[in-house]
Amino acid sequence: MPGSNNRIRIEYFLMLAVSFFWAIGHPLGRIILEKLHPFQLGTMTLTIGFIGLLIFLIISGRIKKISRISIRDIFISLGIGVLGFFLYQILTFSALARIPASVNAVLVSNNVVFIAIFAAIILKEKITILQGIGIFLAIIGVVFVTFNNGFNINGGGENINLLGAAFSLLAALSAALYSVIGKKILASNDPLIITAIAIFSGAVLLAVLTASTVGFSDIIMAGWKINLLVVLLGLTMIGIAYPLWFICLKRFPASQIAIYIYMTPVFAVILSLLILDEKFKWLFWVGAPLILAGIIITNTFSYKRNFLKDNKK
Repeated sequence: MPGSNNRIRIEYFLMLAVSFFWAIGHPLGRIILEKLHPFQLGTMTLTIGFIGLLIFLIISGRIKKISRISIRDIFISLGIGVLGFFLYQILTFSALARIPASVNAVLVSNNVVFIAIFAAIILKEKITILQGIGIFLAIIGVVFVTFNNGFNINGGGENINLLGAAFSLLAALSAALYSVIGKKILASNDPLIITAIAIFSGAVLLAVLTASTVGFSDIIMAGWKINLLVVLLGLTMIGIAYPLWFICLKRFPASQIAIYIYMTPVFAVILSLLILDEKFKWLFWVGAPLILAGIIITNTFSYKRNFLKDNKK
């Protein structure tokens, strides 16, 4: 039907916007981190994103659903916020301060591969042969991307900083643990409210850490342009992207819109090349597609297996 086709086109356009919002954080974050400490940037983006998300929940009326969430689930949500937002922000922004934005985007995207591994370890889900192939391709891609320009420990020159690459991969691990551990609670409650609670937890903890270490004076001294970018980052990456993602997820199966998640590292690389003029050797251009192929293979067969499992129940 014409109306249905128009709706589908709109939803898919919104998913492209979500991928773009998540991707733009890498090059813009790199620019902001020239003036701010990773702790400061993480605190600001989480706080601004939470406020944007809270406004959406109030306007949409979904905030009322918080009364249906048990005290136990609220505490679990606060707990997984440590992994998904507190540690993730620290790690990914610490990585961005040390390595090119496009490298960070590609390495962080391995969280999908780590989800499959942790699901096997924690949830006892089996890894199929094809998923194993996907994981292997992603690992080879990580090696190529990380070492495409050589490497060093402390930074400097054009080499990849190994500490930064490690932070990026640890951020992917943190995000994967958040998804696996929070799988049941996200499925049994309104996922957007659970996410909002988790973001609140991450924002509060990161604000305390920032206040007790580097403080907030650099934010004031950074100037209005940098602060405008920070607000833009918080609103787009969290305040707008998460509601759009869950709206699309509610209307279509995850397997139909998952392909747009794969566009995030692609957009991030393109935007980093355009905005930051980043350049790489041939190993990067071999490694990045290997990682993307590994992610698609691993995620696609995870969705198919879960779909078949659900239909048998």
